[in-house]
Amino acid sequence: MVNRSENMPVRIEENFRGGTGEVIIKDLTAGKKPGSVRDCNEMTLFRGCSVGFHSHNGVGEVIYVLHGEGVYSDGEAETHVRAGDALVCFDGESHAIRNEREAPLKILAFIVAE
Repeated sequence: MVNRSENMPVRIEENFRGGTGEVIIKDLTAGKKPGSVRDCNEMTLFRGCSVGFHSHNGVGEVIYVLHGEGVYSDGEAETHVRAGDALVCFDGESHAIRNEREAPLKILAFIVAE
């Protein structure tokens, strides 16, 4: 199956997961998810925008930073992240990410059942 970019649904979420500002979310699977994949999205955060601190129950998440820089929080520490970094949140853990820079932060987010 090939999903063309122009066929992928895009939505804008305000205060996503309790965060600030808008997050642009593109559904890469166009709603057709294989097996244990729950979500597979490209997300864009502009300066001052964030995905709020939230928990994962029954699922984990892998985030790959495509472009830009951000601040990732796992509840214990905040870490500066940049393009090429991979972030992993396991079942039962919590996390958040925000963009404090001028350039957009673009990430791939894969949510998978544990």
